[in-house]
Amino acid sequence: MTQEPSPQSKNNKIAPSTVDTARNGKTASATVSPQLQKLIPQQKPAQNRSQQLTSPGTPGQKEWSLQVKATTLALAISILPVITVGVGSYLGSQSIHQQVNKARQVGASGLKNTESELNKQLLALVLGTGVSAVLTGGIAACVLNRACYRVKNAAVASTRMVNRLQREDAAPRDRVAGKDELVALETNIGLLEAQLPDLLWKQEAQTERSQMLMNVTRSIWESLSQAEVYKTTVEEVRTAFKVERVVIFRFESNRDGSFIEESVASSLPKMLWAKIDAPLFASEDIQQYRKGRVIAIDNIYTADLIDSHIGLLERFAIKAHLSAPIIKDNQLIGLLIAHQCSKPRFWQQSEIDSFAQVADQVGFALKHASLLEQVDTKAKVAQVLIDISHRIRELLNEEEILKTTVEEARKAIATERVIVYSFDADWYGTVIAESVVPGLPKALWAQIKDPCFAENYVEKYQNGRVQATNNIYAAGLTECHLKQIEPFKVKANLVAPILKDDRLFGLLIAHECSKTRDWQQWEIDLFRQLATHVGFALDRARLLQRIDAEGVRIKLLADVTQRIRESLNEEEILKTTVEEAR
Repeated sequence: MTQEPSPQSKNNKIAPSTVDTARNGKTASATVSPQLQKLIPQQKPAQNRSQQLTSPGTPGQKEWSLQVKATTLALAISILPVITVGVGSYLGSQSIHQQVNKARQVGASGLKNTESELNKQLLALVLGTGVSAVLTGGIAACVLNRACYRVKNAAVASTRMVNRLQREDAAPRDRVAGKDELVALETNIGLLEAQLPDLLWKQEAQTERSQMLMNVTRSIWESLSQAEVYKTTVEEVRTAFKVERVVIFRFESNRDGSFIEESVASSLPKMLWAKIDAPLFASEDIQQYRKGRVIAIDNIYTADLIDSHIGLLERFAIKAHLSAPIIKDNQLIGLLIAHQCSKPRFWQQSEIDSFAQVADQVGFALKHASLLEQVDTKAKVAQVLIDISHRIRELLNEEEILKTTVEEARKAIATERVIVYSFDADWYGTVIAESVVPGLPKALWAQIKDPCFAENYVEKYQNGRVQATNNIYAAGLTECHLKQIEPFKVKANLVAPILKDDRLFGLLIAHECSKTRDWQQWEIDLFRQLATHVGFALDRARLLQRIDAEGVRIKLLADVTQRIRESLNEEEILKTTVEEAR
């Protein structure tokens, strides 16, 4: 008799087919039990992430960061073994379940309860496997996150460093931050490696320029006079900047001047003391120089210069030009200029900056040297004044006092003639003392009459006026006065009053005859004080002469009185008195 299969046996027939299909490696999501259907779809996101991890360069796909990749890989590595174990256990349980079904077909009893227990164990196994996978993945994600923390920081720091070195804006940082941190770190290290030689070269060049600037500045500041500052500057700058000529141009008025110092290659034309007239410097150029303007001309023929300027530069074989202002006490006094004459020269920005700094230091050094010169000059003037005053105070004769004064005064201010001009009652004068260099006409005992002097100058000189005339032909002197001093070949003079008994006795006068002269303030001050001391010495000499004369008179009176007292009669007394009185 043939039995009808029961509903349970129908289900049991399906089960072997299901197990075979799973063994053959084909998907069984449409026919397997609900427990396996819940498990299998969990593999797909992991597979997709794995595909994305292994194919980061797929067009249109977002590039993942190192943390995302590492976390995904950790999850895959930690979850897949658990899932594999779970799937293996499940397949083993299914095999056991199949055997149980076969045993049921042969009529074994009590298998229903066994199958129910196996299904519970299978469900518990699947749930345990899932929980284990989640926990393992979480732990792996935390560990990898901590491991990636330093790499991320290193990538961010290297990106910031590269962008700062390249002086770029924030865009490159945004671009690099979206990449894998390891890729960004590798890229940044490559950029740093590529930039490092250039950075080292720039650093060495900057160090060399700083050292050069320090050496030049130190040499300039060691100079004790303004002339030495100029000379040291041109020599040191020509050596340091490797140029063929360095000159210092000094302004003599608002726009013209001359070259007062130069260091130049032996084969090139000299510029020292060459005069530069107004067309070279426009008023706006002077204003720009006062504001610190630095001019760098790489090639004079491509610099859009005016013809007169190009002609001047060609005169001295100049091809390239660099100039910076020299400022002293907030006043533009000159220019520091470098020339390249053999060929044009591209002036580097670092050279221009260093050149401007040297020019600034020259201005400061000039002020420092000027202060030193003033201190030295004051000390020198004080010592000279003490020496001369001591010498003339030892003299008791007016003639010797005046003679010594003119000799010492001429030596002190290094001039060509010094005279004492004494007034008479009508304010006409005579030269009563003179010291003059050989070869010049003598003025001693010359009488000079200036009708205008009494009216215009007596009161001024009585009040202490000192007149320094650098050029007598440009000082507005009267024609009469010029004709009177013309025989003595005077070009410049310095005049100070000599007061005797608080009255204008005469004038102490210095003459420069070979050329005009710019009298320095210390010379004017010394000359004034010498004239004052001459007046004191003359007063002292006259006082001593009066004292001596009074002493002689008193002694004579005593002698006469003594002789009269020794006379014995009236006739002898009268005779002695008459003789002594006579």
